[in-house]
Amino acid sequence: MADDTASVYAAEDLLAGWLDEASRHPGRPLRITVGAQVVEHEPETEPRFSDPAGVQDYVDKVLSHLVATGSRYDDRDGLDLAGVPVVVRSRRGPRQAHYERGELPLRGVVAIPPREVGGAWSLRAAVVLHEVAHHLAGEDGHGTGFRTTFLRLLEDIGMPVLAELLHTAYRISGLDTGIDGEDRTLLRIGRLLRQAERTSNTAERDAFFAKAQTLATRHQIALAVARASARNEEQRQDPAWETVLIGESGKRSLARYVRLVLEIARANDVRVAIYTSNTRVTLYGFPSDIAIVKALYASLVTQMVADGDAHLRSGAHKADTRQVWNARRRTWEERPVHGSTARAAFYEAWADHVGERLTRAREEARAAAIAAEPGVPDRPTSTELALRAKEVEVVDYFRHMQREHGIRGTWKGAAAAAHAAPGSHEAGVRAAARARLGSEKAISRG
Repeated sequence: MADDTASVYAAEDLLAGWLDEASRHPGRPLRITVGAQVVEHEPETEPRFSDPAGVQDYVDKVLSHLVATGSRYDDRDGLDLAGVPVVVRSRRGPRQAHYERGELPLRGVVAIPPREVGGAWSLRAAVVLHEVAHHLAGEDGHGTGFRTTFLRLLEDIGMPVLAELLHTAYRISGLDTGIDGEDRTLLRIGRLLRQAERTSNTAERDAFFAKAQTLATRHQIALAVARASARNEEQRQDPAWETVLIGESGKRSLARYVRLVLEIARANDVRVAIYTSNTRVTLYGFPSDIAIVKALYASLVTQMVADGDAHLRSGAHKADTRQVWNARRRTWEERPVHGSTARAAFYEAWADHVGERLTRAREEARAAAIAAEPGVPDRPTSTELALRAKEVEVVDYFRHMQREHGIRGTWKGAAAAAHAAPGSHEAGVRAAARARLGSEKAISRG
């Protein structure tokens, strides 16, 4: 097996240079040229340390976070290495930091040169997490397994942009990670969604799904540009369709679940046909976009239902009342709205507000990609042309499949419930605003 150590170090030197550049110009996007494309990034702040004791505190927090969020790193015997402590010690020599594997399941050791012997270069998260990745990889060397572990570690601790930058540096250095292209993008989106569902610490999550949507949009743009530049029809992905089960017939709130699917699909260039019973929908678009819609829906609907349950358990919906005719007393009476009405109003507001956030994340990502591409004034860029061509292709395909599948009419949804339960509607807006739609606050020293 080839020794990739020199190439890995070169890639990580490249990453360090990018992070240093970003730290010199806070608040300004980091612009990186990859091939003919210029990409803008806003990397998370990289923690720095004053001494090995500070490194020890950070490593403890990293491992505790992995365990708390269920991010397992099993070795061949099924031992979760995230639960194995790591001791940080000072190293006499200034030129290297290294990891020593102890007798499991006791501990590993990270040796860091202190500042006073010339080790200031090592007192930064990028270097420390490299050594932690050795601990979690469960194997020696800097091969594919190590690189994949390092990337996953960055994502699991809330540094997805650093992970993207490192992945780019690996590619520039001629290294693979075992998972590239579309599969890697979907895995990263999946991890963001799982983090959103697992964590209950609002200080460590701001809005996971907007980060997932931004990542999805960047991926969609890259594929659209690649399709537009493909010669003839070679290596082109064609639109397709897939039917997704929403729920069994008779289940409540199906129309509101469908509404959530529509909001997600709208932000991801996917068209939707809806069964009359609301039990199923058929998604039409490019396969990679359909996969993203399914992943986002599976996670978002879980959050929507959980938030709705919490709202009803709180009893806050009872503040909404309506006039009900009492036939026995022959008079109108004020009574709390029924729980199903409150739930419907809550879901409507939740889906609408989350849809707005996804669309906003998509538009911001598109605008950034277009702005980063040099072009001629008053003329569309190649990215704009590729995105427009993709939209036209999906619309044409959907119209064709409407005829093929005999799709007629329009979806009327369900009667609006906001007017009947305005308090639950407002609660849905507030809960959706808290939904995990962006980037988790990265673990810091504080």
